[in-house]
Amino acid sequence: MTTYEFKKFFTVEDAVEWIPWVVEQLKQAHAELRELQDGVILSKRLLLARKNSGRQTSDADVMALQKRFDAFEAAVNRWVERFAEQGILLRDMQSGLIDFPYKAENSGDVYFLCWRLKEDGIFYFHGLNEGFSGRHPITLLPD
Repeated sequence: MTTYEFKKFFTVEDAVEWIPWVVEQLKQAHAELRELQDGVILSKRLLLARKNSGRQTSDADVMALQKRFDAFEAAVNRWVERFAEQGILLRDMQSGLIDFPYKAENSGDVYFLCWRLKEDGIFYFHGLNEGFSGRHPITLLPD
């Protein structure tokens, strides 16, 4: 079981208001990461081509690939942190899967309002340990 600490909680209305910001950030992140990922793939293909042709790969070649991979990883972490600074959990960069912490007023139970890129609004929620596969219609969200 995962223990969570939340910067803030969102109402459904709050989460909906944040969607345009989230969409814009995801567009920027995807563009940056696509470029970095292309560099990693190119470097890896060059290394494999050298190896498959019987040529030795140098430490510099391997270090260049590692440097590109490290830059990609750092960028992913930076984007995750950018969302976290707003109290938003970025779960999957590729699909744009986002969770907004929500606290039911009556019970105090905490859930995640679940959204992903290309959805028109907040239509689902899930428990803290349920994940995407445990999504429920927002109409069942406890008050």
